[in-house]
Amino acid sequence: MGVPRIRQVRAYTVRGGGGDYHDQASGHWIDDHIATPMARYPQYRGSRQSFGINVLGTLVVQVEADDGAVGFGVTVGGEIGAWIVERHLARLLEGQPVTDVEKLWDQMYRATIHYGRKGVVLNAISGVDLALWDLLGQIRQEPVYAMLGGAVRDELVCYATGPRPDLAQKMGFIGGKLPLKHGPPRARRGCAPTWPPSPKCASGSVRTSGSCGTAGCRSTWTTPPASPTPPTGWACAGSRNHCCPTTTGATASCAAGCRRGCC
Repeated sequence: MGVPRIRQVRAYTVRGGGGDYHDQASGHWIDDHIATPMARYPQYRGSRQSFGINVLGTLVVQVEADDGAVGFGVTVGGEIGAWIVERHLARLLEGQPVTDVEKLWDQMYRATIHYGRKGVVLNAISGVDLALWDLLGQIRQEPVYAMLGGAVRDELVCYATGPRPDLAQKMGFIGGKLPLKHGPPRARRGCAPTWPPSPKCASGSVRTSGSCGTAGCRSTWTTPPASPTPPTGWACAGSRNHCCPTTTGATASCAAGCRRGCC
């Protein structure tokens, strides 16, 4: 019996969870007030769905071989991704050996390079690629990890994303990724500095970057007043006008709480 060939490629869309984990009902924590690139616009801070983070939805890809076996792949892409799969990518796959997984990926990428290389196009390609590996595993009757070279460990450690890292710990995860409500666009509320704890210094100025500070965070920093000699409790350090709290041993280290321009 020869190598099975791909008979047909099909694509479907699914709403409400699935591959597009942002596509949840109203009130779900993943749609709550979470920092995003759109947070600079006040009307889009309260909900990530307000600017369409869930607009695509889940894309399910089926690749069927001429022996009846069907491989499945799930990704994000919605109707746009389904159109790309069925109207463009399918022509590259149908009639080809199911074993040509690597070559087919390369052809899909090159065929879409004039409008792809990122975003929903790569999502669509990934859905097809997952379905191809699933199909090949079924035909060979072996798991995909075995076809990729075999197991390299007995278990995987995982972290959980969610608003309750304490629950992730109780469930046995090694850590929790906590979504933050405020980011750099919110300035003081997003990443206000805690430096220095003492002594009180003169009012600072807005910084967008620096060797000692949070680069890209437009926070109002409090800095020691510029003067020929450092203020009480501070000492000059290094060769670039740094001063540091005397408790740090004048190391001129950012981590030690030192700042520039005060010596």
